[in-house]
Amino acid sequence: MNGHASEGAFNTHWQPPEVSSQLETIRAALDATLNPRVTNDVRQQALQHLEQLKHQPDAPQYGFTLADDWEQNDAVRYYGLQLLEFAVRYRWLEYASAQTEQLRTWVKCLSGSLREQDALFIRNKVAQLWVEVAKRCWGGEWMDMDVSLVGLWDKPLSEKGVVNKVFVLYVLELLSEDIVNNEDAVAGLRLETLGAALNEVMIPAGLYEEHVKTRANRQEVVRMGGQQPEVARSMAICAVKAMNALRPTMSWISLKAVAEANCVDCLFLPFHTQDVALQTAATDTLYALLCRQYSTHSHEAWSNVQLQGLHPDRIAMIRQTFERTASCTGDDDAKYTLQKKLSEVLSLLADAVSQHPRLVAGDEVDVPALFDLLIYVLQSKSLVVSIPILHSWSKMMAVHDDTVIDMVLQALATLVQTCSERLLRYELLPSDSEDEVVRFLDEDFDTIPERHAFLGNYRRYCTGIIQAIARSRPMEALQHVLTQMKHLLETGPYTGGRGFKTDEYNKNSLSVLQFDAQYNVVSSALKGFSLWCADVTALPQEEPLHAKAEVDRANAEQSLQDWSYSVINLHVDDPEIAAQMLQTLVLILRTVKTPRPEFVLHIMQHLLTMRLYDNPAHTAFSEAVKVFEGLRVIELQKLALAFSNELLEVYHELEPRIGVLVQKHNDDQRLVWGYRAFLFMIVHRARAIDHDSRVARLQQMLRPVYEAWQEPGLTASVTSLSTFCDSVGLGDLGDFYKTYHFDQIQDWSAQQLDEAGQTRQQMIRDRSDSIPLRMTKSMLAATTEKLKPSSEEFDTANSLWSSIIPAILPSLLQMLRHAQAFHNLSNWSHLPDELQVVIKRTLQDRFWQSGISSESKEDFYARISGSKTSYEGFASTVRGTMRNIREQGYQVIYLMTKFDEQFYSTQNLAEPLAEAILEDAESLSANHLHPIINLATGLVSRCPPHHRERFLPPILVKLFVKLDSKISAEWATIAAAHDRSASEDDELGDEMRMESVLRQLTFSMVSFVPFVLEYDKQQQPVQNGTNGAHHAGPARPTLSDVVLSNPAVLEPMMLFCTHALGMRDTRCCTIICKVFRTIVPLFQTNDAPAPQVREFICTEVLKACITSLNEPYFADMQKDLASLIAQIVLLYCRRTSTPREIMMSLPDMSAVKVDKAFGKIMKAGSERQQRALVLDLLEGVRGVSIYEAGKIARQTPKAQGRSGVRQQYMEVEQGPAITNGDEVGLDGVAGLFGDA
Repeated sequence: MNGHASEGAFNTHWQPPEVSSQLETIRAALDATLNPRVTNDVRQQALQHLEQLKHQPDAPQYGFTLADDWEQNDAVRYYGLQLLEFAVRYRWLEYASAQTEQLRTWVKCLSGSLREQDALFIRNKVAQLWVEVAKRCWGGEWMDMDVSLVGLWDKPLSEKGVVNKVFVLYVLELLSEDIVNNEDAVAGLRLETLGAALNEVMIPAGLYEEHVKTRANRQEVVRMGGQQPEVARSMAICAVKAMNALRPTMSWISLKAVAEANCVDCLFLPFHTQDVALQTAATDTLYALLCRQYSTHSHEAWSNVQLQGLHPDRIAMIRQTFERTASCTGDDDAKYTLQKKLSEVLSLLADAVSQHPRLVAGDEVDVPALFDLLIYVLQSKSLVVSIPILHSWSKMMAVHDDTVIDMVLQALATLVQTCSERLLRYELLPSDSEDEVVRFLDEDFDTIPERHAFLGNYRRYCTGIIQAIARSRPMEALQHVLTQMKHLLETGPYTGGRGFKTDEYNKNSLSVLQFDAQYNVVSSALKGFSLWCADVTALPQEEPLHAKAEVDRANAEQSLQDWSYSVINLHVDDPEIAAQMLQTLVLILRTVKTPRPEFVLHIMQHLLTMRLYDNPAHTAFSEAVKVFEGLRVIELQKLALAFSNELLEVYHELEPRIGVLVQKHNDDQRLVWGYRAFLFMIVHRARAIDHDSRVARLQQMLRPVYEAWQEPGLTASVTSLSTFCDSVGLGDLGDFYKTYHFDQIQDWSAQQLDEAGQTRQQMIRDRSDSIPLRMTKSMLAATTEKLKPSSEEFDTANSLWSSIIPAILPSLLQMLRHAQAFHNLSNWSHLPDELQVVIKRTLQDRFWQSGISSESKEDFYARISGSKTSYEGFASTVRGTMRNIREQGYQVIYLMTKFDEQFYSTQNLAEPLAEAILEDAESLSANHLHPIINLATGLVSRCPPHHRERFLPPILVKLFVKLDSKISAEWATIAAAHDRSASEDDELGDEMRMESVLRQLTFSMVSFVPFVLEYDKQQQPVQNGTNGAHHAGPARPTLSDVVLSNPAVLEPMMLFCTHALGMRDTRCCTIICKVFRTIVPLFQTNDAPAPQVREFICTEVLKACITSLNEPYFADMQKDLASLIAQIVLLYCRRTSTPREIMMSLPDMSAVKVDKAFGKIMKAGSERQQRALVLDLLEGVRGVSIYEAGKIARQTPKAQGRSGVRQQYMEVEQGPAITNGDEVGLDGVAGLFGDA
């Protein structure tokens, strides 16, 4: 022992016990755990001895002796601190006051004995130990804790250096985090006392005295004032620590206290130095302060803080810092990090001005300098630096204050130019691009999905700003952006005469991407113009502005039409450019309120006559031409819906032209039926046609659909899986594989099919195309697109399909059943084992996974396209055939639901439908199950209330049972994969893809639960067809009634939710916790099925919560899990003893301990206290605490990756991030199901 141990920093005397023999044993055990030459058995015995030692009565003494002995190595001293920590955390309540005082004394001794040469993790552990003690007794037995801290702080630099000061600051930081910002269980139990004590030492004395007058009488903590040391170069590390200590405090401290202590002045002091680390720490603290939410009761204090930040000197200082730290990629990471953080602070100041323009009403702010700085930062080549300011500008566009408007108007030209340039799809540029923006992106983002999400948000802000500018200045904006587009058309390399070559075609070339960016600019401007037109329409006619606005609108619309005429004859050979020009012309036509009929017909003629000459020898170009042809059909259909009356007048001319196009594209059923649907829309929606003639012509158009489904051969083909496989050319698949030795070929992509094999492949495609799903989907979509309920068109459509839908459903359901059963490997058990392996491999998708696949999306598609005639291409054709049948069938069923009464009133439909779409769902891979969930969502949401109890239960029961089984099994597979180490990169990549897909599927299914339970609360009943006519008022029964009152549905849903509590996805687990917190209060009665459900919750759900609480993975979910456990205890423990019995079944859980905790939970005054009591009760079974797992959730948003981008700029709308390679451009069922 060193001499210092007998007299610590606080003149506390303690004589060490005679424990030398025990200490030798401890040292030997620690050496055994750290020595790589020791056998595993010996190591395990040593670990067991060290663990048992923690439970011995003298463990704290051994701990202090080891930790305070400088002669011991760091590992031994750290173990000593762990012994003390165990005593404080787990045995504090067992100790008498003298023993807790001794622990406190030892901790103070250790703190006062710290030296500069002590390892940082030793010093940090002592500080954490100090905080653990403080959380248990500060403000109670330990009234002078801040006196002790001041004593440490006041030690001269010559004696202790900055060790004590850094220690004190770290303690204050941890106290602020645990008491205020974190869900710390121990602090939660003494929240009122600790909160008051923290307030007292943090708030300036004068303000605290004023504050305490508003509080009831309370015991005061002994308070000492301290003087802040001057910031000097030698104290830089201490100053940074001071900033870190202030940061968590800034999120809760009184703004009056901030003002009185001149915090903003102090936080800007580092900007007078050249210390980038100190400036960065100050910027972080400024951010924590300035992002405090505005509230009316603190208006004056909040405004004062914001004005201090907006002071001209501060704005000038921020600009100088930006200019001084400007750097290129890779130059100086510290300076670049400071720029990103400073941009976020500047964004907060700009947002404050947007929300409260009165801040800049006086002379205290140099408004031109502020807005000039915002423009300067916006134009940074680093989009990560730029995006916070871009977001602020998007908010600024909506401000109506004159001062702000004047500044915005001066910046419009720069904003349009910058936003237009930044709409370029940078993610499609090559990684070796010299563009500085691309180089910064490469530096900022580790993964492709991060970059895609970020750029998607960046472009969204840009388009929003352009849209807002066009709404406020429509004439100037439209003229500017359309002139730029025309200039690109006239000068860009988009024709053969200007360098376009089909053999070198690349849809991601810079010239194409530049036009794509301009197209998005024009689209945004046209949307802004549409909003301006709506604003004009809303003006009262007596308003003086109304007449002028109407004239301006007429002039603008005339300009749009003139521009369209001027570009129609500009020749284009590039398919991408041609497609976007068609979209632009159609968008203009639909934007103009009352276009002249001749203008409509001129655009229509252009769409029909525009030609691109395909060159199949040049694959990339040929694929782009096919995409163009598909887009042409979509744009024609848009015009058919919008201008059916005008087109009906020239129908006699359109029909033969469409006939020619149908004949030309006869080999592409998608285009054939797209063109026929175009004609159908005109006849169906046009007014100038009598009812009988309309119906007769529409029936004639639909006759091929009816006849196709009535064809005897089709009916016979779906009687069994075998006959169905025969009908699509897959009847002897096993023999084909055997003949071509698929089982002997390792690399299917490298082995080409011979001519006979390719003929067989084409036969499968042809037979698949002959199935009437494509025509049915196209005609149903044409019938129901934007169809208004209860309209004449709706009644006509209902009548037309009333005889066709019953003819379709029997064969369609059988077809779907077989297309799913095809994936059930038990149906292939008759094949030899080696061919069963081939079948299994055939059914495994090739897909590109964002952020996981090692190749780019374009390279993936190129590889897929290049292997179409290989063995892998044949397998792709096989699985693609079945997938297309399933997904097109799902779409047909969903479209049928739009005839709600007719569809849902069909007798004996629910059970066969559930079987068709779900019976073999477990056999499908996870990425094929999203369409089923989407279909189920559509079936549920469109079901009329009076059909819910009859129609929905069979579907919901099977959905929950099958998806629960599938998802649970997949998570078990993932867990098993994690237990073994992947030896190959490909294997690891497959596991990552599998897990990513599974997370998306789990999220989709988990989200379905609150969708069903909250549907009627969030949305009015579906007002279509007979729903609106016969069901006024609240829909009965509600969807939640159907689920919660029917045990057959409730049981599988509850089982799925319970299993989801253990699935390793925090987002999904959080949703399910919220679901259960909604459900638990509903089952407090004694009416069936409440008692049974209550017992299930008290057993299975409670066990699942405790199990997850014990899992390190769920460390940052302890708040949600503890809240749910507390709710179960609070609401149910008076009605059943089951929660008590479950708790008592846990290790080291006595009845006294459980009863005491339950009693406190029942009396707790807040939810946080309830959570704290639960976490305290389960402290012994929690695997890893929030604190230990490093999951401290600060109130400042989390950053992502190297970029340090705030989470709000990385969020992306949830949707599958998977691209199947088997059929490029397949319409996704998810998008269709978004239609109302």
